[in-house]
Amino acid sequence: MARQRRTAAVTAALLLAIALFCVQIGLNGAMEEGDLSEPSAQPHATRSRAGEPNSDNGPFSDPESTTDDLYFCPEKWTGDSKDTPALDTLPQLKIEHRIDTKKEREHTDVTLVTQLSFERLYMLEGQCAVWKGVISAAVYIALVDGKAVTVELNSNLDPHLTPMEHIREKFEEFHRVTEAKSMCKLDVQLVSQTVESVWLSALYPVNSMRNRAIANARTDVILLLDVDFWPATELSELMQSSTKYESLLKAVNGGQAIVLPAYETGDSGDIGVEVAREAVLGGKDAAAMMFWDGRIKPFHTDRYKAGHRATDFRKWLTAAHPYRIRYEEGFEPYVLVARKYVPWTDERFVGYRKNKVVHLLHLSNLGLQFVVHPGAFVVHSPHPRARTWKVTHTTGLWDQLADLYRDVKDRLEMNTYVPSSLYGCKDHEYGPLLPAINHISEW
Repeated sequence: MARQRRTAAVTAALLLAIALFCVQIGLNGAMEEGDLSEPSAQPHATRSRAGEPNSDNGPFSDPESTTDDLYFCPEKWTGDSKDTPALDTLPQLKIEHRIDTKKEREHTDVTLVTQLSFERLYMLEGQCAVWKGVISAAVYIALVDGKAVTVELNSNLDPHLTPMEHIREKFEEFHRVTEAKSMCKLDVQLVSQTVESVWLSALYPVNSMRNRAIANARTDVILLLDVDFWPATELSELMQSSTKYESLLKAVNGGQAIVLPAYETGDSGDIGVEVAREAVLGGKDAAAMMFWDGRIKPFHTDRYKAGHRATDFRKWLTAAHPYRIRYEEGFEPYVLVARKYVPWTDERFVGYRKNKVVHLLHLSNLGLQFVVHPGAFVVHSPHPRARTWKVTHTTGLWDQLADLYRDVKDRLEMNTYVPSSLYGCKDHEYGPLLPAINHISEW
């Protein structure tokens, strides 16, 4: 069975790479720099996860259904499958509540996909204030003895336990108020996990949460973005113009991952938050001026250069057209991408290290080409450091994650890598819309 599984993984990776390569040949021959489109692409029918044309909510027309109902692999939980061992090390999450937007969905909507812990709902509110499309957000709460571990930000108080009914009430109230006063269309899931102690509640299951948010996205184009970043207003224009949206759709369907340059503010605290807001509302011209006067700078390039260096920020400042860049190891940009090309994120990565890097490495390995958007960008909104960073270090997980990353690299080189996910089985083993091996040639 193990040999069959490795053979299947090799076949899937090779067929997917060939499919994307063939599309890219058309791009290279027909696309001039500056065109976010793929001229050789033919109109295609949008498909739902079940293979039928999408309705507004597709398989989520039942308000009680969740991504667990659609994707959960019980054989991985129980170990009942002979060729799929139980993945006991993966976070065992439960979707407690799901609330969808009450606003009308448009065919040009792009879904911003994000995840966060419950105490960071204010960050999601900030994204909603500047994003006119859909947001698919997975909100995490840890449980100890059936009660929620809650944290007061900017406080010296220790985490405390709160009855789950209070969390549900706050969750529902947040959605109602945020939808009423903001531009976004908010689809949210409240996701819980039972942990042994309050201390371990800080080991945030980041990639498991990303998978819940990715699975709940229902548009052809998605934006993979962390909750502490705000997208610039240029992105909203894509959803207001059918012509611009169709160009974007053709580009991502042609195998492009559209990179949004990521900036951070020079100041922290409330001043930094206001600077970030000014930049995203002012657009590229304002951002360029703020870059030159030192109020914003490329994100983390003074601490982790590989993370965003490939973006080439100085070129972007004067760019009038999209430009291609070469992936380098460690690159972890925020990208617009076709939902059908997005694999699951590896749920073994919890806490703080390599969780996004490994996903972007996988996207590059699948053959996606990175192209920088000439006008759109994102800005980091300052916030207190999360507890997960300290716990990742003190538990020894920091070094374990580095070892795990090296193992993933080796498997990618051998074409035997399959992301570890409790949603990954059957015809969605590699991702929510990645088809079964026999169907890859139909892309």
